[in-house]
Amino acid sequence: MVKHNNALPNVHLRKHWGKFVRTWFDQPAKKAKRYSNRRSKAEKIFPRPLKNLRPIVAGQTNRHNGKLRYGKGFTTEELKKAGLTPTFARTVGIATDHRRTNANKEALERNVARLEEYKKKIILFPLKEGQHKKGQINDATAEQVKSEAANIQNNNKSIIDLPKSDKSAEFVTLTEEMKKHRAYQQIRQAQIGQKYGRKRHKKAMYAEACRKAEAEGKEKPKTKRELKLKK
Repeated sequence: MVKHNNALPNVHLRKHWGKFVRTWFDQPAKKAKRYSNRRSKAEKIFPRPLKNLRPIVAGQTNRHNGKLRYGKGFTTEELKKAGLTPTFARTVGIATDHRRTNANKEALERNVARLEEYKKKIILFPLKEGQHKKGQINDATAEQVKSEAANIQNNNKSIIDLPKSDKSAEFVTLTEEMKKHRAYQQIRQAQIGQKYGRKRHKKAMYAEACRKAEAEGKEKPKTKRELKLKK
């Protein structure tokens, strides 16, 4: 109980908390509904794959760029290397992205190889039965259309999976040369060389021009700018 002349305890805990509660009891039902929708979509678009083919790209920032993931779509350059146009690619289940550009050769070759593999595996049904046309991807022959592979639908989320990376470590015996190597010093020297390389090159050119003028008995250039103007 309260002692002395203090207020009686009257705790106000009736905050109507029930209206702020968010439940998730429909999670199992939603999962079943998504599965049902995928099945009905697959039946509707058969024998077309359920998803579009997407490129393999590296993650953003230094933290994640060591991991590969699926991108939005193939670049125009990647499609061109694979012998496809963006308009045609979209009609055969290949996602395109005109905004993305190729930052390096390795990523470009990896996605071109992915497109080439897709081109080899795809069975493109002719628009009209019996009329097999040739194009960027040739229509399937009559035997291919009647084959068992033509009746198998690709329901994989990524069509072609990511390449598996080898994470096994290689053990190396440390040599005396490796122990003496100063990696951080090498990096710093490379950074400084990049920063002051142009200035050092100009200085060396000016010194060479002064030596040459002295040997020939001519007047030395007073500044590096004067040497540049003479050229």
